[in-house]
Amino acid sequence: MRTTESDAANANSTFQSAAAGLNEDIIPQLPRSTVRRFPLIQSVRRLRRERHTATSGVSFTFGHLNVRSLDGKLDDVLETRRDLSIDVLFLGETFHDADSVCIRRLRADGFQVVERARPWSPSSADSVTTNYGGVAVVAVPGVRLTMIDVGVSSLTFEFVCVRITSGTSACIAVLIYRPGSVAVTQAFFSELSDLLDRVATMIDSVFVVGDLNVHVERPDDPAAKQLNEVLASHDLVCRVNVPTQRSGGTLDIVATSGRLPSPSVEVLDVGLSDHSLLRWSASLVRPCPVYSTVVRRPWRHLDSSAFRAALTSSSLCCVDAWSALDIDGLVQLYNTEVAGILDRLIPAKSVKCRRRPSDPWFDTDCRAAKEQLRRLQSFV
Repeated sequence: MRTTESDAANANSTFQSAAAGLNEDIIPQLPRSTVRRFPLIQSVRRLRRERHTATSGVSFTFGHLNVRSLDGKLDDVLETRRDLSIDVLFLGETFHDADSVCIRRLRADGFQVVERARPWSPSSADSVTTNYGGVAVVAVPGVRLTMIDVGVSSLTFEFVCVRITSGTSACIAVLIYRPGSVAVTQAFFSELSDLLDRVATMIDSVFVVGDLNVHVERPDDPAAKQLNEVLASHDLVCRVNVPTQRSGGTLDIVATSGRLPSPSVEVLDVGLSDHSLLRWSASLVRPCPVYSTVVRRPWRHLDSSAFRAALTSSSLCCVDAWSALDIDGLVQLYNTEVAGILDRLIPAKSVKCRRRPSDPWFDTDCRAAKEQLRRLQSFV
């Protein structure tokens, strides 16, 4: 392939632009023959483009509905999800088993499904009656759901904890259903607090949604007060302040961190059960990463034999060089000689590192305990 005069003119122009630092990607775009003909182009310093220099994120539209039996309403639920452009749908009282037709159909249609059916009692394991309760999270294709084992179980409510991921954005959601046929007890708040203690250690944003069958709209109700106290102690705020059931009462909640912008929760009567559908959007923005520059030596490349030979031939091993020095002079001589040897064998380099965020719970006490553990391990 011959290089024409126009190619030469273009190469000269792009070379000048690259030399001025106007475009660091010009050289890779040139034909190899042009680069070989103009060797000066190869001497242009290639600029490194930093990745992740801007914030990234994605906006999700969530929905929650106490559906009261999913099996006979699946088509209507999917139509509602499509009309309201819901990306992730939380469903309570699904009345399903792990192998129910509605769950298998959702997965066959390409939806991501994380579900937890109510366990059958040993006496009812072979029963053909309806399995009440149950919770499920359904996400559209392109959104990944991962069940999280938080290491705790509950006897007073049903729940499932999932990580919702799309691209580089993620959040944690806890879907809860507490049967309204059972009175609110202290055991419920103890188990709920234990669950939130474990979820609070996660670095992603947390959403707590579900039908708790607690009248949070009643400020003087003891159960409502205690529920708000449990949420507040974990930096969570209920964002629903209107009735969510046809007979009245705010039984369904959407709780998010008090440090995050408050989502606008729509309460919509879609006619699928006596509970309204809660719909809200949230932008999961990952902050711009922080880079720091540190100076390091490649210690793994240090040749011990060469280092020993350099020390032997240095002034440190010559008595006449340091016999007349005081303590300050000896220290300065040692630092100068050793630094000079290391600069020859393994020169220090500036390295730009991306700082990884720590979990919110990893405070100075945790860091000190970890350092103490490392010190004790060195004696083992």
